[in-house]
Formats: sequence, C-alpha cells, structure tokens
Amino acid sequence: MRKLVLMSLMLGFVNLSKAQEHVFFTGFFPEFAATKSLKNGQKLNFKVENQEIFFRNLDEESERWQFRHYRTDLMSFYSWSLSPVSSVAGGIFYRFQDGANAFRVVQQFAFLDRNRTFRIAHRFRTDQTFTDGEATEFRFRYRLAVDIPLQGEDLDPGEYYLVLSNEPIFSFQGGEFDIENRLATTIGKLISKKQKLEYSVDYRTDGYFQDGFRTRLWAKIGYFLNF
Repeated sequence: MRKLVLMSLMLGFVNLSKAQEHVFFTGFFPEFAATKSLKNGQKLNFKVENQEIFFRNLDEESERWQFRHYRTDLMSFYSWSLSPVSSVAGGIFYRFQDGANAFRVVQQFAFLDRNRTFRIAHRFRTDQTFTDGEATEFRFRYRLAVDIPLQGEDLDPGEYYLVLSNEPIFSFQGGEFDIENRLATTIGKLISKKQKLEYSVDYRTDGYFQDGFRTRLWAKIGYFLNF
C-alpha cells in the first residue's frame, strides 16, 4: 500500500515538471451525481459529466480560443458495503464524443482510513472500454484522496471542506501501454446532509510512453445529491 501511495504522489509531482509544448487544452467541466440509498448498505448512483473546451493549442491561431463541446459521459454504479469503511461496486459508462463514442464496464473496491481530523480514501478500479474500430482498452486505476474539514474537526451542514487527490491510470490497448494521471484540488460545501457543492481545479496528463504528450486543465463544478 505504501508503494502505491508513493507512486501516486510521485506522478502528481511529475505532472508539474512535464513539458507543455505538446497538446494542451482547457475548459469547463460541470458534473451532477445522484445517489439513492437502498437496503443493507446498498446504493445506486447515477452521474453525468460534460466537458467544454475554451482553448486548444493545436488549432490555427485564429481558432485557438473557441467554445466547443468535447464530450458527455453518462455513468451508473451499484455498490454495497462490506464494512463501515469499505465497499465494492460495479458500473457501466457511456461516452458521447464525435467519432469516438464508447461503452465501458467498471469494477471498483474502496476503503477509508479515518483520522480524528481528516479521512484518507483509497479507490481501486479496473475497467474495459469498447470503441468502434478500436481494440479494447483495459485500465487499472488507483485514486488517493485526503478529505479535510475546514471548520472544526467534524464536517457539519453549511461548512466547507478541502479534498486533495491524485489518480494514476495504467492502460493497455492494442499491444501499447500508457499512463494517465489526474491531480485535483477541490473546495466543497456541505449544503445539507443530502447535498454538497464542489469547485475543483483538475489537471490531467497522458501520453507518457507514446508520442503526443497531452495536458488538460479543467475548471470543475459539481453538485451531488443523496436521497
């Protein structure tokens, strides 16, 4: 476990030092998620994400600053608790993207390390992505997130919190291996016990072992509902 945490942190620092002369784009990333609690610790989750690009450095100079839709993702997960601090989940995912619509199957295991003033969340995922005309992509993902209340030791409705996370993603497709990394800083507000709002800066990199190193910088806003 210590090796995975160390690797996650190291990739986060590599992000900051990697050259930016290749593909770079930035934009707005709204998301909405609704979670329904069922019996015996089971939950059903639905999530929609939308990515809109404001700037892309590979276009003609006169077209670099331009608002355009990049992709929309729909996700649904079914999860059940193994203990008060651990759970497993399975999900399906569909992506709408010009010329590259994709379907994905996801498997997940997650657990928490609780501290008096913060929580450390570990999330392991495997997924398989199917895109027309392409080989199946297989990925392994590990997300490390630290959740810190900003007003006291416990998080109460109306209070703010900070989340720092990093997620390396190892992919294998058509005989080629690559790594993507996602580094995010989030300020959230617990509106009520059933609602929260989050603002994030999300920095993603990929192409570490292939031509065309790519960076993406997203301004994210997310609304999350539990019922």
